[in-house]
Amino acid sequence: MTRAIRSRILAAILPALCACATPASTQRAPKDAVTLRFAWPEHLAARVSYSVTMNSPLGNTQVQRRYWLTVAPTEEQGHYQFVPSDIEVSPPQFAAMVDPVPTVHFDDEGCFQGIDISENLPGQQMLEVLPMEPEKKAELLENLVAAQEESALEYWDRLVGNWRGVTLVPGEPVRRESTMVVGTGFMEKKEVAADEHTSIEVGVPCTPDAQERRCVRLTVDLQPVGQSEAGTGPMASKRFELVTDPDTLVPYSTRLMRMDRVDWGEDGGAQPLKEFLQVEEYVYTYGAQRMPPGSNPL
Repeated sequence: MTRAIRSRILAAILPALCACATPASTQRAPKDAVTLRFAWPEHLAARVSYSVTMNSPLGNTQVQRRYWLTVAPTEEQGHYQFVPSDIEVSPPQFAAMVDPVPTVHFDDEGCFQGIDISENLPGQQMLEVLPMEPEKKAELLENLVAAQEESALEYWDRLVGNWRGVTLVPGEPVRRESTMVVGTGFMEKKEVAADEHTSIEVGVPCTPDAQERRCVRLTVDLQPVGQSEAGTGPMASKRFELVTDPDTLVPYSTRLMRMDRVDWGEDGGAQPLKEFLQVEEYVYTYGAQRMPPGSNPL
């Protein structure tokens, strides 16, 4: 991965990163309003448990992954990196089904600063053996890198970027106009207008067994405009939940659920509807003892 390619990618995406989206912002907030602030400790370390479950007409699959994430300073003052290590995937043969875990760079204000580019990007080995012009191969490699950057940015925004400095009021969901990509038929997709609702629940335990209730649960619901959940036709919905410390934005768990009911268009011209469900969950455990790789298998 050349410095030139990385510089072009960061130049394209970074200008928009520090202008964080604010689902709710008021000049005179009510007394029960909660303002979320970013203040990660410099040496934060977490044991991460990740699972993704995919249910579809083609079958059901579950993949699990566990690894360590450690915050460490970089050579540039005020900049840090979120470094993964000791990654274990179960079942191992499904490792290619989940996005790689990159090293994320961010500053002391919680602004995404890019990622370390792996020498073994998904699809890179196949790309290297394909017969094609060097210029075309370089272009495809740049696309692979951009896709990994985009995935890492989306992950960071869910944890931090969408929330720092945001003020929300319990019991008062905030609506904004958005878009989402939905399936319209077999292997067909399009982007449609969508309604996004963001809400906050306070007094939430950070972990299921915690006695103290100092965390909040942030929920974002997204669905196409005009869609009725009671309808029987094609539909889509997406829900994201984050349990986090409102004073630091240190995350404890996330859950992303995506449901699609799609016109499959088969069986001699009939139009049966097929349902697809994907659920991704992260659990971040702090204070755990680090074990040697392979000593605590999935």
